[in-house]
Amino acid sequence: MARNDYHAHLKSVPMFADLGRHELDVIAHASTELDLKAGHVLMSAGGSAHEMFIVIEGELEVTADGDHIAKIGPGGFAGEMALLTRSHRHATVTALTKVHVLHIDGRAFATILEEAPQIAVKMLPIVASRVNELSEHHAH
Repeated sequence: MARNDYHAHLKSVPMFADLGRHELDVIAHASTELDLKAGHVLMSAGGSAHEMFIVIEGELEVTADGDHIAKIGPGGFAGEMALLTRSHRHATVTALTKVHVLHIDGRAFATILEEAPQIAVKMLPIVASRVNELSEHHAH
């Protein structure tokens, strides 16, 4: 895929829609696209945090202690909380359908946040709401 086509592809992800060429290049260099089958476990609760995923197509399911917490569709992401806090995973994330995702490892994630801090600003409200959801789940 040509660079301009790939930029258009990345801009179709809501989180990246208003980023410039430099930021899109940073993301393109830091990520790998993967196609995963329904039922594939992307991360397990209690596991180490080494990566995050951004959904391009399909749906992920987030569970904690076997309970449904959330669904994540196109433009959504998973795995960032443990990367940001350098802690273990708090939830299990499974492909609910066939999914096409961007995979970003921990070191690349740090580079993206350094080079394109606007992404962190866009992620903040979602991360805050996830902290609330997990807190409510653990309170029950």
